[in-house]
Amino acid sequence: MNGIIVSIKYGVYVVNCDNVLYNTSPRGLVKFKDKIYVGDEVIINDDNYLIEAVLPRRSLLKRPPISNIDQILLIFSLKEPEFSYYLAFKYLTYASFNGVKASLVLTKADKSNEKEINEIKEVFNKIHVDTYVTSSKDHSGVEEIKALFKNKITVLIGQSGVGKSSLLNAIDESFLRDVGEYSLALGRGKHKTKEVILLPYQGGYIADTPGFSSLELEMSKLEIAQYFPSFEKDALECFYSNCLHISEKNCKIKARVDSGDIPPIAYKCYLELLEESERK
Repeated sequence: MNGIIVSIKYGVYVVNCDNVLYNTSPRGLVKFKDKIYVGDEVIINDDNYLIEAVLPRRSLLKRPPISNIDQILLIFSLKEPEFSYYLAFKYLTYASFNGVKASLVLTKADKSNEKEINEIKEVFNKIHVDTYVTSSKDHSGVEEIKALFKNKITVLIGQSGVGKSSLLNAIDESFLRDVGEYSLALGRGKHKTKEVILLPYQGGYIADTPGFSSLELEMSKLEIAQYFPSFEKDALECFYSNCLHISEKNCKIKARVDSGDIPPIAYKCYLELLEESERK
């Protein structure tokens, strides 16, 4: 039987085969050959129900650990915690490096104002990153989000406390995801989702993932220069093949920055990512 791993917890692999869930484990040779991820498509033995093989993957993220995803929704709250351009561009770079399309979802719109929201949307629309605004309090924007999931495996990524679980419950109340609280004193959210889990929805799956406070880019400076959002194509046309888009001559990226095609805040975040990479 063919199926997909929808969760892994305490050594138990839950596999969905034609809408029937099997609690199983990998056959020895499979288990030690390679790590198995949520999202892996597998073959299960019809007799003992052990996982016999993992099929080739079309995508893989190491954090959160999940495979075969079609798209990433990066969840950022407008308030509590405050929206961070730096983290947004960092996550977008991570998605680009892994070859997965990513969009932004801004939550807690009821705690922000129209001016701030429009300023953020303008920055990301300029570099062709789809941006959605929602409020789980009054469900505004939720219907637009729902349309993104049909027949796709989508992973939700974001810091603790940004509202991933609240958004999931607004999308489908049957998900019953535990909602964490945001601590004003600590300035961060509390972890509620403890593991990666695939939730079936509209012919595909939505992956809920544990929130995290930081994400390390295991990328070189040249890779950041290549995969930073909206740099991918023009970076290859710079005069120097190892151009870091700082002060090199005939740099296509710097020309776009100077012309206003790339927003100043985006370029500022790019330089910060390069600086962070140098400190590693």
